[in-house]
Amino acid sequence: MQKFEYFVMDGRAKSDIESAAVYESLGRVKPNTKRLKREWGEMGAVLVRAPVTKDLPCGGSECGDFEVVSDIE
Repeated sequence: MQKFEYFVMDGRAKSDIESAAVYESLGRVKPNTKRLKREWGEMGAVLVRAPVTKDLPCGGSECGDFEVVSDIE
């Protein structure tokens, strides 16, 4: 099964993901919509994910390209 890392990014991710800033790294579990809305709603932020390509010995991971999952409203 494919693993993903989830992130909150600014709204530029919808049109130009390369210029968007990562606000928060959320880990591998898809976050609760209610929590996202409470913390990031009405800020123009988006939820994005990136496929995990490699688990690192230090506990981190390498990821592939970001893809937008949804607006956080």
